[in-house]
Amino acid sequence: MKTLFALTLIPTALFAQQTDDTAGLDQLRASLVAAFNKQDIEGTLSNLTPDVTVTWQNGEVNHGPAEVRAYYARMMSGEKRIVREVKCDPKIIGRQMHGDWAVSWGNLNDHFTLMDGSDLPFYSTFTATTMKSGDRWLVTSFHVSVNAFDNPVLRLAVTKTAWWVGGGALAVGLLGGFLLGRKKRA
Repeated sequence: MKTLFALTLIPTALFAQQTDDTAGLDQLRASLVAAFNKQDIEGTLSNLTPDVTVTWQNGEVNHGPAEVRAYYARMMSGEKRIVREVKCDPKIIGRQMHGDWAVSWGNLNDHFTLMDGSDLPFYSTFTATTMKSGDRWLVTSFHVSVNAFDNPVLRLAVTKTAWWVGGGALAVGLLGGFLLGRKKRA
């Protein structure tokens, strides 16, 4: 009977430990989302390991916080920046925990506004590898990706191309009609 009682305590103890670790991961998520949505790059970087690797939607890979900061400045705050604003509301779909390491994946629910005013809901998928350092969880690797065959950037490019081609065809047709009309009158 004592053995049976002891066996029922083991899952409870394991669950309690996992709940504590999950709570720490949830704190990391909340801190990252708050900093990112406020465009607080230093707050974002404070949640990354010194050797972090980040792969962005455009396929660019950054190693370390300095490269992440430079990417952010080029895309979000530099003179020739592309992005005016980005917001995200990540939803965790799954998580695997391995002691002081965890891998989470899900949907970033990210929304970009470009400098030209284009509004792009991406719904990127992500995978994040985190590690416990002391009493904090930190991101050691982050990979974010969009659907290469159906995404807002592709749709925007097709739409802009269609407008330019359509406008050009209309102009050529009008000019051709005008010239043919003049030639027949002459």
